[in-house]
Amino acid sequence: MTMAVMQPLMSNNMWSTNLCDCCDDMSICCCGLWCYPCLVGSTLSDVNENSCLGCCGCGCPSPVHLALRYGVRKQYGIEGSLCSDWCKVACCSVCSMCQVAREIKRRKAQQATTTVINVQPVHMPMASVGDALAAGLSQDSSIHQ
Repeated sequence: MTMAVMQPLMSNNMWSTNLCDCCDDMSICCCGLWCYPCLVGSTLSDVNENSCLGCCGCGCPSPVHLALRYGVRKQYGIEGSLCSDWCKVACCSVCSMCQVAREIKRRKAQQATTTVINVQPVHMPMASVGDALAAGLSQDSSIHQ
């Protein structure tokens, strides 16, 4: 018998929020708006990358931001292309980074709250009382020898 206690799964091939859903998470939105390099750094840290790379955001679009967006999209199997990633990073960098940060946060929260319990019945052969006593006596005699 299997019992699963699960939260509704996010669609694995779509972003969990839209590009312009910045107000869905105000802490991420404010960080992106007032300190974009800090948001890039903390998001890099969330995926176990060096957060100092967030300060290397030179160029348009930022190669670090583009690589991060592409990597997150590939990791979670989200539909899209490198070209669409480039366009979003180049035209809407703050909104794009906020979307990436929200995605990581939601996917990690979903992994933390999903619990699967697998209960398998145990089938043990029925032994007679005599067999159990004989087994116990043989163990006791081997211990004392």
